Amino acid sequence: MTRWKRFETRVAQLLGGHRHWSNSGATVDVTSDRHVAQCKEVRRMGLAEIVDLAEHADRDAGVYKIGVVALQLKRGPGRPKAPMLLVVTEATWRRMNG
Repeated sequence: MTRWKRFETRVAQLLGGHRHWSNSGATVDVTSDRHVAQCKEVRRMGLAEIVDLAEHADRDAGVYKIGVVALQLKRGPGRPKAPMLLVVTEATWRRMNG
C-alpha cells in the first residue's frame, strides 16, 4: 500500500469511516456517518489552497456532516514524522461547538 493510501486509511480510522479509492468518482477521500474529508500529504501547501480545500469539504459535507481537511507534512527520510493536522472552517467549528 502506498504512503498516501496509508494516510487516507489512518484518517478513515480516526473518523470512523472508510476511504474511497482514487478512481471511485467520489469528490472526497474519506466518508463516515458524521464526516467527509479531503486528505493531502504534502511537502508544501499554501494557505490559499488549504482554504479552498476546507471550503470544498464544507460544500461536500452539506448540512448534516462535518467537512474536514486532513494534512500530513512529508518531511523526508531521516526526519521525525510530522503530526497530522485536521482543518475545519470557522463556520464548521461553530456548528461543532455551539
